[in-house]
Amino acid sequence: MDAPLSVKRFLEQVKAKVEPGFAACCLVGEVSNARTSGRHWYFTLKEEGAALSCAVWSSQQRFLKATPKDGQRVVVKGSLGLYVPGGSLTFAVTHLEAAGTGDLQQRLRELEAALRAEGLFERPKRSLPRVPRRLGVVAALGGAALHDVLEVAGRRAPGLPILVAPAAAQGDRCVPEVLAALAALQDPALGCDVLLLVRGGGSLEDLWGYNDPALVRAVAACRLPVVTGVGHEIDTTLVDLAADLRAATPSQAAERATPDRAHLAAELRRRFEALQRAMEWRLQGLETELNLRVDHGLLRLAPDGPARIRLEALVQRLERSHPQRRLDQALARLAVLRQRLRHSADRASGEADRLRVREAQRRMHPALQRSLEARARRLEVLGARLRGLDPRAPLDRGFVLALDGHGQPVISAQSLPPGSPLDLQWKDGRRRARVE
Repeated sequence: MDAPLSVKRFLEQVKAKVEPGFAACCLVGEVSNARTSGRHWYFTLKEEGAALSCAVWSSQQRFLKATPKDGQRVVVKGSLGLYVPGGSLTFAVTHLEAAGTGDLQQRLRELEAALRAEGLFERPKRSLPRVPRRLGVVAALGGAALHDVLEVAGRRAPGLPILVAPAAAQGDRCVPEVLAALAALQDPALGCDVLLLVRGGGSLEDLWGYNDPALVRAVAACRLPVVTGVGHEIDTTLVDLAADLRAATPSQAAERATPDRAHLAAELRRRFEALQRAMEWRLQGLETELNLRVDHGLLRLAPDGPARIRLEALVQRLERSHPQRRLDQALARLAVLRQRLRHSADRASGEADRLRVREAQRRMHPALQRSLEARARRLEVLGARLRGLDPRAPLDRGFVLALDGHGQPVISAQSLPPGSPLDLQWKDGRRRARVE
């Protein structure tokens, strides 16, 4: 008998086996016990004899067209998850619609099976040009999808020409206008390299035009690579399956179809540096070969021809790079600098400089005199203030300074009891006294 498993280990194994098999499911049932807890929605999807706990996380709520209500019959899409700490199964809903739209889901599955049988989804996908010359976009004018594409393309590839073919995003005009736009952008005279078919998010009914068989066949047969960005990340239409590349959003479609300017600049610098290193390495090799041939007397070239011309060029380059030549150039430069230094010294010792010095001395003397007089006046004022703070100054005017037995000034009559000794200081001497 095998060793017993802990409850946590057992549930973790069940979670690992169950969740991958139910990662994308579509269910139908009746909503009951719908409630909100925190930012999340919870409800029970039930039918006779069965019930399943469901949750709509806050991050997915904006993609739902309606809030689940008790008694409502709905079709939901999502994945099954096992919460190990509580041992409970919860169906995480990513899409919810009224059960009446389940007929569209059935029609969609039938269309997908029929078009897949034609081989439209399994055809070889074409790669996108790395740097397209012109980008063709099929989108509704004034829509958020077109705005996102233009903004992303303008940031990543500012100089890339973009040709927009307007088409309705939904309704009766959607399919014929998109077909006409695709046909027009394939004209070689326009110079488009890749086409973008984009639209914002919506319900299944809003996106139904992009499941039209004629439009799917047109995308599969398009002469140019097609990138689709229809709806949000959770939306998948049949044109997405037929396209050469499916993007989750219109912005991502623009990112996948346009080159990044910063990345291209970095690659260009890298290639330039690699080419420069290769050229330097080649020239060094030729120079080394030339030196070896000269040293060993192996030069046996024809008097004329490209080899002789190349040899002469290498010899000239060798002469220019000789250390003695560089030393001569440095000495010549040093001589020029010495000459300029002597010329500057002669100018400094000239008569004009002496006149400027005398004029500066003449102007400096009165200024220095004024500065000294101002400082003398300042010193006199500070001296008067200092003398005013001298405690012995009042003695010159007849006052007496009384000191206690510790030599400290007496400032209050109450500070000394009777019989305490005093030192009385006059201008010309001291006398001892005692308090009566």
